[in-house]
Amino acid sequence: MIGWAARQIARYLDLTEERATRLLWRVVATLSALGFVLVGTAILAFEPIFFGQEEADGFQVGRIIQQDVFAPESVSFTSAVLTEQRRQQAVEDVRPIFNTPDPSVARQQIEQARRILDFIGNIRADPYSTQERKISDAEQITTLNLPPVTLVQLFEIDDSTWQDIDSEILAILERVMRDEIKSADLSRIRSQLPTQVSVRFNDPREIDVVVSVVSDLLRANTTENVEATEQARQEALAAVSEETRSFEAGQLIIASGSRISQADYEVLEQIGLLRTEERQTQAIIRALLASVIALVIMGLYVARFRPGLLRDEPALLALLVGLFMVTLAGARLGMSGEMYLYPAAALGLLYVAVVGAEIAMIGMIGLAFLIGIMVGGDLEMIVFVAVGGIMGILNLRHPERLNSFFIAGLVVAVGNVAVVSLFNFNPAEAGQANELPLLVVFGVMNGILTAATAVAALYVITMAFNLPTALKLVELSQPNQPLLQRLLREAPGSYQHSLQVSNLCEQAANAIGANAELVRVAALYHDIGKMLNPVFFTENQTEGSNPHDTLNDPYRSADIIIGHVTEGDELARQYRLPQRIRDFIREHHGTSQVYVFYQQAIIMAGEDENEVDIAEFTYPGPRPRSRETGIMLLADGCEAAIRARQPKSKADIQETLHQVIDGRRKTGELNDSGLTLGDLNRIEAIFLEILQAIYHPRIDYSEAVARVRGQVNAANAAREEAARADSLPAAVNDAPAVDESPEPRPTTSKPPVKSTAPTPPAPMRPVRDDDADADSAPLAEVPRLRKADDKSPKPDAEADETADDAPEDSGQDDEQSDDKS
Repeated sequence: MIGWAARQIARYLDLTEERATRLLWRVVATLSALGFVLVGTAILAFEPIFFGQEEADGFQVGRIIQQDVFAPESVSFTSAVLTEQRRQQAVEDVRPIFNTPDPSVARQQIEQARRILDFIGNIRADPYSTQERKISDAEQITTLNLPPVTLVQLFEIDDSTWQDIDSEILAILERVMRDEIKSADLSRIRSQLPTQVSVRFNDPREIDVVVSVVSDLLRANTTENVEATEQARQEALAAVSEETRSFEAGQLIIASGSRISQADYEVLEQIGLLRTEERQTQAIIRALLASVIALVIMGLYVARFRPGLLRDEPALLALLVGLFMVTLAGARLGMSGEMYLYPAAALGLLYVAVVGAEIAMIGMIGLAFLIGIMVGGDLEMIVFVAVGGIMGILNLRHPERLNSFFIAGLVVAVGNVAVVSLFNFNPAEAGQANELPLLVVFGVMNGILTAATAVAALYVITMAFNLPTALKLVELSQPNQPLLQRLLREAPGSYQHSLQVSNLCEQAANAIGANAELVRVAALYHDIGKMLNPVFFTENQTEGSNPHDTLNDPYRSADIIIGHVTEGDELARQYRLPQRIRDFIREHHGTSQVYVFYQQAIIMAGEDENEVDIAEFTYPGPRPRSRETGIMLLADGCEAAIRARQPKSKADIQETLHQVIDGRRKTGELNDSGLTLGDLNRIEAIFLEILQAIYHPRIDYSEAVARVRGQVNAANAAREEAARADSLPAAVNDAPAVDESPEPRPTTSKPPVKSTAPTPPAPMRPVRDDDADADSAPLAEVPRLRKADDKSPKPDAEADETADDAPEDSGQDDEQSDDKS
């Protein structure tokens, strides 16, 4: 998509495609930054923008405010709320005014009491009435509301006791009704009646009868004087002065965590904090500034530590911004529920899998900052998000493994529990102490949700955007991938070359801190374009067969060689390889030249360089634009050069590597890669170590075999000569045999002492094809070795032979072992 757009821009603006691509990338990066600011501002100031300012800032009576509120300017005003509260208090403080007690009420109640008591006495005195009938007659007294138990007691006591109860009821009623009795006081007076009963009544049943009858006969003997009371209240209201409130600029109005009262709301309204237009503007500006601050900090960090992300990977940058915004929007929705359950740390795990830990760290810090601004500057929530996310990032070391995500989730849970314990563990406050176990559970659940969310989201974005995530790279590195299988069948030499380059790239990337997994997998696919014309590439040719000689057209040959880059990119597109992998295919030769065919074209043009257009022998590029593609360019060139030259020593390998790497540097192929001179030195050292192990010199076993054969032949000749000398007849003369005969040979002989000086190694020479079967050549006759229990003396020649051969055999064994290893 970006390539097509770049070509259109290049055509309409008359630019090169490379410049058009860079221009387009700058546009995409700028739009991503602008989108970050606008969307971030909209999320942070969502409620002020869409639902009005009062609800947005939480300025509602009865709600707990999440931030300190200060007076923006000095103000003084008359508080209608406080004035009204004082007026109401003044009215409540005026006690109702009552008229003087009415004596007629007391007389009336006493007369009624006498009639009731006489009626009860008559019922008691009826000899013909049953107990049930007496109780039924007593229930007809409407003034009294005696419970059944009390009615039974009325007719069970004796006459003498009844006379005492009758007198006590009248006495208590008269005594109580003498005082002022208000309607509001009846309940209190009735509750005190048991204390009015005479001490001569010690039976609870008798006391209950007295109290029950008096309670029903008590009446209020005074009434409220409404006019006088109202007049007093009006006088109290008139005496209340208006309440004035004053605030200095910067003075605290409402502390964070306080519940907003009606008086607080009035203050906010009077100083202008509830004016919708101004408050909306203030909230939007605050959100805008927070978004800009986060963008600048994260942008500077990325420009310092991953400049290629801003310069060369606009699609990936846009995806990272999108993931950030989605996570921030989810936090906004999570504010309506339990924020401790929201898996914000999943963003950090996703960033690690997509782009690496260094970007994940700054992304997580930026997210924690904006979430903290969104919830009103709550320090606990900022630390909760930041600590959980950073701990998860630091522990996700192998994002290509699913279990690593869940291990990281457990670590996030530990961090969450630590943070909530830090901010909420306070045994002195029972409310927080009781809340802590629930927050711990939320923290653990958050870690589990973080791991599950990260895995699910990683799978979705990998499939949707075809990104080279860790999981995708593991999949692409499998040898059974269709494209790799085709490369192995159709261009086996190129396949083996790709394996070697892959190993070199991985080790070099590890040495300089680049993305080793990405460059290792990309190296497997960098030469897939050679499948279309495999025999035109040296690694796929048989000995003595070079189709370029038959073709005898340097232009056509160069076109075929250069075409493996563009054709490989097209194959990668057909097989839906990630765009990042396709970058390696396009950039692994940069803008270098097919020099051999260029020189051939010059020769065919009569040594006139002006007749040859070097552009026809130049790879289309672009040059490597990341450290990883720069490593690929160097590994590909070094491996091919070493394989072609077949160096005989470490010095030869080192010289070849230095020529290739220094040549790429001097021609400017690495100018855009971000590789430093220190990186190049480390890469060269790693390449030397690996390639030396692969292309070390081989031992020429044919010379060793010839040397052993000569030693054996010499030993056999010496033995035959000694045998002929022993078979000659002894000379006969007159001299005693003991005096004339030669000195006899000793029956035993000591072997010659070996020299302690090391045997110089055999001279090395290149292995020839006719030496391939030298090891299988028949050896000359070798003397039989003695058995371990053979005590017979060994001939001198044989001893000498053994002494001479021992170091040679040992050296040969070592060489064979080295070759096998």
